[in-house]
Amino acid sequence: MNAHRLNHHDIQAVKTFEARAERKARAKRFADRIAVVASALIVLALLVPSILGWATR
Repeated sequence: MNAHRLNHHDIQAVKTFEARAERKARAKRFADRIAVVASALIVLALLVPSILGWATR
């Protein structure tokens, strides 16, 4: 038997690792999207009153 051949357990471990990495990457992308949307909303909340002339002096 070849010493470099992966057995079933090794293959499953690699698949599990890859699946975990993909879930973490997906969660990170989702968090990044939430941060971008939140930032855009904050900018809009700060700009809209001044654009509409509602800003207090």
